[in-house]
Amino acid sequence: MKQVLRNFFVAAAGIALLAACGGSSDDGGGLTGGTSSAPPAVITSQNAPDIAGVVADVALGQGIFTSIITPGLPINVGGPDVAFAPVMKPILSATMKTAAPSQLYATSAGRENCAVSGTVDVQVNISDPAQPSINDRFAFEFANCDDGTGAVVNGSMTITISAIGGDPASGNFVLGMRIEFSAFAVTEGGETASATGTINIEIDTTDPLVTTITVSTSTLVTTSAGTEEILTNYTVVITEDASTFPVAVTVETSFTISSPRIGGSVTVSTSLSLQSMGEDYPFVGELRIEGADGAVIVMIALDANTVRLEIDINGDGAVDDTVDMPWDELTGATG
Repeated sequence: MKQVLRNFFVAAAGIALLAACGGSSDDGGGLTGGTSSAPPAVITSQNAPDIAGVVADVALGQGIFTSIITPGLPINVGGPDVAFAPVMKPILSATMKTAAPSQLYATSAGRENCAVSGTVDVQVNISDPAQPSINDRFAFEFANCDDGTGAVVNGSMTITISAIGGDPASGNFVLGMRIEFSAFAVTEGGETASATGTINIEIDTTDPLVTTITVSTSTLVTTSAGTEEILTNYTVVITEDASTFPVAVTVETSFTISSPRIGGSVTVSTSLSLQSMGEDYPFVGELRIEGADGAVIVMIALDANTVRLEIDINGDGAVDDTVDMPWDELTGATG
């Protein structure tokens, strides 16, 4: 299964642990503005693949997140398999500088120059410089920050530890975080993407062979290439079992997404957990996608190469059309 989203969350955990071990905001999870979702989208046989493609992108950790979080260079923080996004590189660099011995205080602040141009202001509030604690807070304010990764970052990002347990030094721990975006924007390849909202994350690695990542947000708004997308009531639980090779991955999710790409909003739930091996697409699992007037698309993983769409256009519970297509084509259908 594609792991862009998963890698970002583990990267954030590594950054929080790095700052806290080396060295409140509102829990609301809502918008700083007042944007609301669009009305439910009308589902037809023609647009079902596009709608399902947008849903698959979000469910598999792509789509609405990749405009601000893209694959980057592997850095050995949070595990050797973590691929940090370019936008995370200046955050990591600033955090490492903040965690220098001269700044190990319960409260520290500083402005760091980014490698190429721009700055990042860092505000660190920690209760114990020797270990992470609940309510430790790491705030980053970017101003045209170019750290040579191909991305220029602006705006605010704050990571607050909401839960901690186990032994972070050994890698077997429970870590809860809130990541708040405010006017957070990334410009890469001439295109700017932005995000506003709060993501809540819990990472559980207390079983050495099993990692469970739970992510939720009440509302997250992203804008890319002038297109605004709104994710509401989002929850995803990702479980990775390293006792097999490749790693066995299970995903359960539910959310509502509003996007001009689908002509409105749809609500998604997991009928059967998605299961995949390593970086492959799911080979089993079902997602239920509901639009206007009870119309439904059931997205069924037939195998790691093929997905089936069962489409109920009028919401009467009967399948009106069935489409089998490659996973790559489905996810590529959204552009």
